[in-house]
Amino acid sequence: MHIIIIASYLTAAAAYLVGTVLLAAAWRGQRTGAQLVLATSVTTLWAGFLAWVETRHALAGNWLLLAETLRYGAWIGFLSALFGAWPTSGTLRGIRIFAHALWIVIALYCLWPATGLPDTTWSTNVNVPIIGMLILALTGVILLEQLYRNVAPEQRWALKFLLIALGVLFAYDIFLYSYAALYRQFNVSAWAARGFIDALLVPLLLIAAARNPSWSLNVGVSRRVVFYSSSLLVVAFYIMATAIGGYYVRLYGGDWGRVAQITLVCFALLSILLIASSGRARSRLRVFVHKHFFSFRHDYREQWLRLTATLSARDIELSMRAVQGMAQIMDSPAGALFTSGTTDEFVLDTHWNMPASIGVKLPVGSPALQFMRERRWIYDLDQPPPLNDERWRIPTELAGLPHAWLVIPLVLEDRLVGFVVLAQARARRAIDWEDIDLLRAAGTQVAGTLAQAADARHLAEARQFEGFNRLTAFLMHDLKNIAAQQSLLLQNAERHKRNPAFVDDMLITVENSVHRISRLLQQLRGEAATAAQTRVDIASVVEKAISECRAYSPMPVYQPMTAECWVRADGNQLATVLGHLIRNAQEATTMHGHVAVRVERDSRHATIIVEDNGTGMDEDFIRHRLFQPFFTTKASKGMGIGAYQAREYVQSLGGALRVHSTPGQGTELFIQLPLAGSEEQATTAGKRRATS
Repeated sequence: MHIIIIASYLTAAAAYLVGTVLLAAAWRGQRTGAQLVLATSVTTLWAGFLAWVETRHALAGNWLLLAETLRYGAWIGFLSALFGAWPTSGTLRGIRIFAHALWIVIALYCLWPATGLPDTTWSTNVNVPIIGMLILALTGVILLEQLYRNVAPEQRWALKFLLIALGVLFAYDIFLYSYAALYRQFNVSAWAARGFIDALLVPLLLIAAARNPSWSLNVGVSRRVVFYSSSLLVVAFYIMATAIGGYYVRLYGGDWGRVAQITLVCFALLSILLIASSGRARSRLRVFVHKHFFSFRHDYREQWLRLTATLSARDIELSMRAVQGMAQIMDSPAGALFTSGTTDEFVLDTHWNMPASIGVKLPVGSPALQFMRERRWIYDLDQPPPLNDERWRIPTELAGLPHAWLVIPLVLEDRLVGFVVLAQARARRAIDWEDIDLLRAAGTQVAGTLAQAADARHLAEARQFEGFNRLTAFLMHDLKNIAAQQSLLLQNAERHKRNPAFVDDMLITVENSVHRISRLLQQLRGEAATAAQTRVDIASVVEKAISECRAYSPMPVYQPMTAECWVRADGNQLATVLGHLIRNAQEATTMHGHVAVRVERDSRHATIIVEDNGTGMDEDFIRHRLFQPFFTTKASKGMGIGAYQAREYVQSLGGALRVHSTPGQGTELFIQLPLAGSEEQATTAGKRRATS
């Protein structure tokens, strides 16, 4: 083995000497190239020195360790030169300073016996230089990982062989020094093979130099890289501590030493896996890195790209993507989205990992929501209300949501599209101005995306109506054919009216025409153009609608009001709308069920209430399907536009159509209209409708 060790390191010395000559001949004066030439030169001397040491068994070990330390100093200096274009700040600067300080301290430690001064070092069972060089090897791996992650993808091709060569060099030394630290002696076979292995790395270094003639790299650092590098550094020190602890457990553990060492190592690896898989642990480390190594907490480029990617995904509904996109910014594990749509209340649209009642409804005019819209105020539910004013305290329905933390407005062009409620972050912390600015900008982006999606739905509905108009053209064609048949009967009636066969045919034709017209009228009911609004009596409208529905069961019950109640509307169209709602109630109720109509009024509004004890509807059906155009539960008997047309017409009058229903118990529909005598209310309702 003695001859093999000498041959191994002489081979390494020869290889690095050739490499040094070639690199020096190609050097063009750049600082990085000079650092590489210096590193290969020192490695040449190091290999030659180790070969010479092998022939001199009496040489003190501190000189050998000094040579090892100087070699590390040369390669770490070269890696630092590669980062020369990067500002000296953050974790990268700390790692570089630490590495340089460490190899200098170890070198001085190895030189201390040569000074002849008294030995003042502490007495310890730990070989300080061995542990120090193990840390240097780990630091070299971290610098290589930092370099690979931060260069542009197109530059990795040029650095690939350099990273492989130095990665093998440092990784092999980690194994060598770990063994020496654990067993207090070097692995002779590994020590002998190291010279041959290092010699194999010279061609890779030459290829890397050829691919980088100037060694000028545009190196940058991202927060993600710092996070992973910090994680790697923590794990490395943790493994080292575990290895040292395992050694002493084995040394002093007696018969149980070997078993305890294996158990300790397995426990350490299991702990690393559990911590690495913990979202809270990663979040706490991320907060620590952002707080202590960067002047800005957020990487805005990364945050914006991630938000855009989340909103652009197609795997889940847009509302759910909006919640997740906002939650990612604050590292929140849950959230909920509230929107108003075409109503005057904010209701729960969707929730993610946050139990929330779908019955929560907040008026658009709530003082807190108006304050949030005007100021774009982000509520921190752990803090008192803005300016300590109780008028602007967030509603208890939101504050009572499980683990609720932030309420973020989604404002677009001074319009509150909705708001997001986020749960407390995994790593609990307070928000600052940087969080607020980022959340406001992200909220505007999300609001624009939601508004664009709503516009797309409205456009789709308009196209559906366009298709409906084409359908109407076909129906008009049928009416034209029916009219032609009737005209033909009139033309022949005078001549054949005494012919029994003609009379029979005429009756059959008339009967068929009546059926066809009735069928067309059922499909087209309520589609006539809106006539001019006049002052009409609610009682007459209700009686007309009920009279059209008396032929169906169950017969609606109506108790007229004693006082007059006038509204502005087209009487025929309002009666048609009301009749459609009554027919829906009859169809949802059994023959022996109950359908009732009544009218109530206050100082400003008249309300027509249609109630039944039929099958009822759930909240999801009311919110997403009842007023959706062209959606029907009547199969071929309906066209799916009756409820939609009823709501649109009522809203065009400045009123509102609301539904309260319980599955299995029945339904109540409320048609609220402004009274005709209140001109001011009608004007206000028109303005509100124009801005909605």
